[in-house]
Amino acid sequence: MEHLFSVQSLDELSAAMPEAGATVYVVGHSKPGDGGGGMFQWMPMSNSPANNGTVVACQDKEQGRWHRVEDYPINVKWFGAKGDGANSTVAFQAALDAASGGGTVQIPTGQYLIDKPLRVYQGTTVLGDGLLSLVAYVGEKDTGCFQSATPTKACAFHFSRINVEVKTQGAWGIDLRGMSFSRFDHISIHLRKQLTSGYYGPSDGQTPYYNVFTGCHVAGPGNEDTNGCVAFNFTFDTDIKRLAPNANQVLGGHINSVQTAVACFGTGNVFYGQVIEQCRNGYVFGLPHGRLQDTSTGTVNCVAGCYTEYVKRVIVQEHETCVVNAELTHTTGYETVFHGKTKKNSIVLTTHDGRLEASRSFINRMIEVQVDGQ
Repeated sequence: MEHLFSVQSLDELSAAMPEAGATVYVVGHSKPGDGGGGMFQWMPMSNSPANNGTVVACQDKEQGRWHRVEDYPINVKWFGAKGDGANSTVAFQAALDAASGGGTVQIPTGQYLIDKPLRVYQGTTVLGDGLLSLVAYVGEKDTGCFQSATPTKACAFHFSRINVEVKTQGAWGIDLRGMSFSRFDHISIHLRKQLTSGYYGPSDGQTPYYNVFTGCHVAGPGNEDTNGCVAFNFTFDTDIKRLAPNANQVLGGHINSVQTAVACFGTGNVFYGQVIEQCRNGYVFGLPHGRLQDTSTGTVNCVAGCYTEYVKRVIVQEHETCVVNAELTHTTGYETVFHGKTKKNSIVLTTHDGRLEASRSFINRMIEVQVDGQ
């Protein structure tokens, strides 16, 4: 019968001799009770890279590794994240690297500081405890807290129940480049600085496509007329300025105190059941700037069942070929419901009686229907 013994930390485990026992209980990652402990077993033939979380090398042996027995879901605290507001970038990235072949990375309740973009791999789920899993991003401008490890390829991810604070001007919560067929569930993003975005998604022709966002909330820093913040920034590419996100679905969620709730330059995107409050612009539909002189232009997008309160311009049509199909549940506190170039190609339905031009419904596009036998 093998005897089980324990050590206080992973550093102590690396100094332990496997001859004393092939199974060891580690009380904590750095100190007892910090959430990074667990059961480890000695694998004498292993040469796996040590990562100070799930695999630990022995100081006195070139071959053989201590392997964590419970390996799913992967917990950021296994790699040294403490959840006390200290910098956790290295620990988070180590946990995401450990899931590079697919798996779930768990972010337990706590406050974590991140100062560089976190690279997430194909097939990874990032799961938190909701608002209590607070990730504060202080990385450089023009970067996002979470990004694809392979942004030039179309990969699928799942993010759920995370609270992200963006604390650098010009930064983003989630960088959507390289993300398609992905899910974002119950994500809360707080934009603490100007010129920030909750989701930033210029296209490369294959991403970001076919993503689903459910119950995702974005709150801005106030001064919504001038803060330059965008909750969902489905913008166009920076090179040829012709490519934009297509066929994404945003379902539910609450947006407030940003200059623009949704900026959409792609086509086939659906926005259903959102609540938007205290913003200068609700939905802005535009055409990529590289296509403005094309013979054939245009985009088509849909807004359905959405509620807006104190949104000055609920729907903005920046180019006359941007087709908008919109059914609004309720609008109040607006200056105009539709601020556009033409009503001839769009459908807008509101709950108002239409006595005010700013709130009037209109249907300017008709479909001829042929009934068999008539």
